[in-house]
Amino acid sequence: MSHNLADLPKEDREKVDVDLHASGIAYKERYGIPFNYIEIERQIPAHLKDYFKKRVEFFRGNPYQLGKLPYDPEAK
Repeated sequence: MSHNLADLPKEDREKVDVDLHASGIAYKERYGIPFNYIEIERQIPAHLKDYFKKRVEFFRGNPYQLGKLPYDPEAK
């Protein structure tokens, strides 16, 4: 089995892209990083809008699966 995402069928590649967008939204919300939800949602293909919304809710509900920002003890 190849780990090359370019080898996946188009439908699967689109779902990977949607997952990346959804996890990015949850990550930015968690750390208070500004973003434009409407602009991101416009980039999602129409047939995957429901899937996108479900994935956003999934990642919002599981914040500990997302990465953490590095800790800088001198930043205040």
